[in-house]
Amino acid sequence: MTASDWKRRLGEWQDSKEFLQILPEVAALEGVPQAVEYHAEGDALTHTLLAIDAVSAGTDERVFWAVLLHDIGKAETTEFIDGRWRSHGHANQGALLVAPILERLNLVYIGADVAWLVKHHHFVFFWGNSVMDGLTPKQVKFCHHPLFPLLVEVCRADAAASLGKSRKKDLLDSVLLQLKTTSMDTL
Repeated sequence: MTASDWKRRLGEWQDSKEFLQILPEVAALEGVPQAVEYHAEGDALTHTLLAIDAVSAGTDERVFWAVLLHDIGKAETTEFIDGRWRSHGHANQGALLVAPILERLNLVYIGADVAWLVKHHHFVFFWGNSVMDGLTPKQVKFCHHPLFPLLVEVCRADAAASLGKSRKKDLLDSVLLQLKTTSMDTL
């Protein structure tokens, strides 16, 4: 199935009120606060559904599922720290939840890939502003992972749904620009 097929199915689940029973981990994002300066769109569920809207119709189903599940760890990790909402470790926590969810939905065959995409959807933040000056050999190697093109799609959808002063898109664009000028031969 493509992302378009899954979007249609998700809409059916939402319309029939089955959403809570089928995907309680995603439904649990309703009311989970986020830092307003980066997520003016609202709670984590609103952000997730906006990100799903940003997924292109013919996209690989692994991208759809990674985008839908990318922030499920926020339900368990979100805390108010130093005057703002933070979700430290949500990507790792979310990645741990992926396999049981996809197994329940008979989608085991994409579980490992989706978990990897969820775990790494904030890779540009961990790399930080240093990517503006070039990529390290380790970063270049990461960008040559077979799932990296799908990760870029996940990150683009996440960035498109982050209404505020998020640097997600700028950092991702910088990584991709640096990658164009870097060769694996330089490692």
